[in-house]
Amino acid sequence: MTAEHRARASYERRVRLASEAASWGIGAAILGTAALPSTDPASRIGLLACSVLLFLFATLWFHVFPETWLGRSRFAIGCGITQVIAAILLVLTGGVDSRYFPYYILPILATVFGMRISGTLFTGTIAIVGYVATLIGEVVLVHEPAMLDIGVIRFFALLSVIAMTALISRTIQETRFTLRQRSEELASQNVELGVARNTALALARVRELHELVRVIYEAAKNSLAIDRLYLFARQPDFADGYTIGPDGGMEEFHADPTLPEDTPRRRAVREKRTVAVNDARNESIAPRVREHHHFAAGLFVPLIQRGEVIGLVAVSSHEIREWTAHEIRLAEVIADASAAAVASFLALEEVRAQSERLQARMKVLESMDNLVDSLGLATDEPSLAQTAARSIQQGFHLPAATVLFTDPSVAILEPIGTAGKATAHPVVNGPTSCPAIRSGRFFEVKSAEDPVVCPFMPFRSQYSCLPLVAGGDSVGALFLEPDSESLLDVAVVRGAADRVALSLATRRVLETAQRQATTDGLTGLHNRHFLAEQLRLMHSLAARHAQPYSVVALDVDGLKTVNDTYGHEQGDLALRGLANTLRRTVRASDVGVRTGGDEFLVLMPQSTLEEARIAAERVREAVDAQGRADPRIAITVSAGVASWRAGRSAEQVLEAADLMLYAAKRAGKDRVMAEVSLAPAGGDAGAA
Repeated sequence: MTAEHRARASYERRVRLASEAASWGIGAAILGTAALPSTDPASRIGLLACSVLLFLFATLWFHVFPETWLGRSRFAIGCGITQVIAAILLVLTGGVDSRYFPYYILPILATVFGMRISGTLFTGTIAIVGYVATLIGEVVLVHEPAMLDIGVIRFFALLSVIAMTALISRTIQETRFTLRQRSEELASQNVELGVARNTALALARVRELHELVRVIYEAAKNSLAIDRLYLFARQPDFADGYTIGPDGGMEEFHADPTLPEDTPRRRAVREKRTVAVNDARNESIAPRVREHHHFAAGLFVPLIQRGEVIGLVAVSSHEIREWTAHEIRLAEVIADASAAAVASFLALEEVRAQSERLQARMKVLESMDNLVDSLGLATDEPSLAQTAARSIQQGFHLPAATVLFTDPSVAILEPIGTAGKATAHPVVNGPTSCPAIRSGRFFEVKSAEDPVVCPFMPFRSQYSCLPLVAGGDSVGALFLEPDSESLLDVAVVRGAADRVALSLATRRVLETAQRQATTDGLTGLHNRHFLAEQLRLMHSLAARHAQPYSVVALDVDGLKTVNDTYGHEQGDLALRGLANTLRRTVRASDVGVRTGGDEFLVLMPQSTLEEARIAAERVREAVDAQGRADPRIAITVSAGVASWRAGRSAEQVLEAADLMLYAAKRAGKDRVMAEVSLAPAGGDAGAA
């Protein structure tokens, strides 16, 4: 049974219990009225008869007739029957002038249990028809004007009760629908967050690519009930990869090169979007995949890191199936959680490839065991450079050695570590100005008359320079100042330089991978993983030290129009432009987060609600100005603003910001809505 069916069954059960309780309660009330001493004999007979009818109805309706009888109309028909019994009571106890008229409206009021306006209107119609018929009959038979006056007054009272009950039923019905819809959305988001969290935690523990593929498969299998997973991560065409199926066996997989360009795999990579295949017979799927792997339906989800496709995950089912939007979203969540780990493994594989090429030359590093051991103990780039300089200076008996690193932007070459009586080396703007880096080889100067000398260092007696190269990129240089007693073996020096470069590159790759794990690939803003930790920290400071914070929830307006008109690349540019606008507009201490495709959050520490609202308005105006400057990326944003206050949890702050965002959307978009500040006496804030 699905969650929707369970909710429907629970709702029907509650309605049944409430209806039965109302039927027995009304019957008991009528029976008690009949027992009163002030009740006249004629009315007592009518009351007793109607109470018996109600008890008989409750017994048959709720304990004899099957619950599925009459389907969704059961409640309305049951209320209609009780209204007919109430009409009989009215006739038997004096007609329109009966002092038991309040019992006549009880079935109408009971229709609110069903939370459907149709039941109220159906029962109300029966009540009006019964009452009008009774009124007409009495006026025709009795011919008393006073009876007509009382009848008209009570008729309008009956209409008022029906109208108010219908309004209450309609309000309850709409409220229930809204709550159920919101609950479903939250449940879906919780599932996605749980899948992303569990996948990320599992990926954090893997050490090999095969383990990574297995973790992604298990996550997809548990969330989507799929039978097989494919991971393609070899550029440029992503035709080779690994596949794992129900038997747990993993094998290398190679796509069929003879297939046309319009295959789902190639479309997903080319368009950077998920491609759903509901029936593989209608797509360009290799026959061997359909027959051997029983590929009947599948999803092709690109792995995107910093706006670029770094791989592709494909999941398949043995049965033809219609992929739902929720299933597609879960597949994308798994892919998003896996992209950073796959990128890290690819980078590490590149580093490992470099290391394997160095294995053949390890004999030249036998004298550098101390260097290898020391570099492993370095905690950061300065300590790594200092360790390398000292180890090389001591290992080769050099008077001095200097280690220079390029900065991550490859803009400067800077001396980081020195050993011995090293000559002060200046910072070099543009590392390619260094002769050793420019030539890519060992550079040595033995006299001032050499054809090429270093333009940055004055000649002393002699010096040598060797570029530090990792993965084909220059990451620094070794500047050596040997003398006659130095053991300067070029092959060994090159081995040492390679080891230093490899250590530096590995450290930077790991730092990059850690940074990517908390950064959105498209916009460069933080992602959901960073949001949870940052929000926890801000909320802890607020709760302990009363340091308020605010949250601005942003949703992009018009992104679909940009995508449809100018293409998804322009849509991506619009999102990047929004991210850049956020960085320029908000404070340096504020934290921008991309929480979904076109959804963003800004966490504003030590910020009041009004300050956050003003900041959100600045962002909205800046985005609007950006769109006017370039119509191809013309988007606007709607914003909701909420603030922390004592007793409110972090989740409630986020929910309040979302509610304000929905209010801004409903109010016409391209606007900022902030919750109303609390009065000094306290109380909940309302929507602005």
